[in-house]
Amino acid sequence: MKKIYSIFTLLLGIFALSSCVTEVDDVFDKSASERAQEAINETKTILESPANGWRMEYYGSTTYGGYNVLLKFEGDSVIIGSEAVGDNHKAGVVDGKAVTCKSHYKIEQSMGVTISMDEYNSVFHYFSDPYNADYGVDGEGMAGDLEFRVVSCTKDKIELKGKKHDTKILMYPMDENTSWESYIESVKVTENFMKSRSYTLSFGEDNTVPCQSNYRRLQFLVKDEEGNLSYTYAPFIVTPAGYVFYNPVTINGVELTGFDKADTEEFFYATGNNSVKLITEVPPLYKTFASGMWYLKYDDMGEYGKSQWDVLLKKLEKAENNSRARLAYACVGTITSKYSGFMMMAGSTEHIGGMIFSPVKDEAGNVIDNQIKITWNSAKDGSNNMGYKYYQNNKYGIKSAMDPFCGGAGHTFELSTDNARHPKYIILTDVKVPNNVIKVSAESISYPFGDLDNDKKD
Repeated sequence: MKKIYSIFTLLLGIFALSSCVTEVDDVFDKSASERAQEAINETKTILESPANGWRMEYYGSTTYGGYNVLLKFEGDSVIIGSEAVGDNHKAGVVDGKAVTCKSHYKIEQSMGVTISMDEYNSVFHYFSDPYNADYGVDGEGMAGDLEFRVVSCTKDKIELKGKKHDTKILMYPMDENTSWESYIESVKVTENFMKSRSYTLSFGEDNTVPCQSNYRRLQFLVKDEEGNLSYTYAPFIVTPAGYVFYNPVTINGVELTGFDKADTEEFFYATGNNSVKLITEVPPLYKTFASGMWYLKYDDMGEYGKSQWDVLLKKLEKAENNSRARLAYACVGTITSKYSGFMMMAGSTEHIGGMIFSPVKDEAGNVIDNQIKITWNSAKDGSNNMGYKYYQNNKYGIKSAMDPFCGGAGHTFELSTDNARHPKYIILTDVKVPNNVIKVSAESISYPFGDLDNDKKD
């Protein structure tokens, strides 16, 4: 009886399940493949509908901020234009015409509707090329995507997610009366008007937060209730109206979504909140240097610096498992909210060394705005800092790499720059060692030695 009862119960379960499946199937009057094709067709129709195409707010790694990319979909092809991001980006406006590139794209079903830029496009693939000549390190580039999942799609707004990096991408239809050329140029005007290396975020006279910018990302130095400092980052894209954040950020309890262009370049109101200002600052050049992170390049050093970095180059030959550790990057300045000095990435290991940046005073005791003294910070190179060991025994050559800045009793430099408000570079000229001249750059530099330490070069 128990066996008969079990079989009867099993049959009832099967019939019940069959009934449920039938009910689920009855909910839809079309098959899954038909519904998928309809979603593809609808997406394609929306993509092709704006007469002047779409404006895409494109982000690769949010470290670099966002950029305006313009797209016009026609059949299986897409015409793409963009802001010119780096020196090697074939984009922007040249001789009054937007630089564009036409290529194939496809829409398909893959865990939802996906859009793929499946044919090389010199404008668009700049962001996803793992070997970008301007940004990032080999194998990563700007960490952009070229395949996107459609999160939502209407005639007024499309939201995508990068298939590989999961970055949010928004698209809006371009105004029919705004040419691509005028839009790109108006963005450039706004950026030049608003950009500054240093800002002060002001909530009122006694409530301010220091802020630095690099690429298109604001970096707020925030103090918590216990007095601890940490950075809050706000990647943004530039529109003709101002800065628009990738995501809202909360500073001192106030949510911020961006800042609006104003009639004056002295300050900008927070979007939707005139009680909060982003005030542009032009600090003394020594402060600009000391508070920033500046990237180094062998070719941008004078004779003295190169002689010390030649030692570094030699030391790296057998630094990683008895084989060459290629120098991926090196920088100097404020490394973290608690650490100032030198940092380099050699092979698979990051090495650091502490420095002290001190203002220089004249005979009357007044600070000289364009001079700085740099010394080694032994307090930061303690036993809990791996960089200490490398500095002491000069493994990997970090002592030699730091020497042009802080060797011996330290070095005093005179500083000069291309633009005090938003410098692309600062030149350090040693006041006592004439051939110790170092140019440091605001934008990241990959492989400071170029091909000198590339064993795979032809």
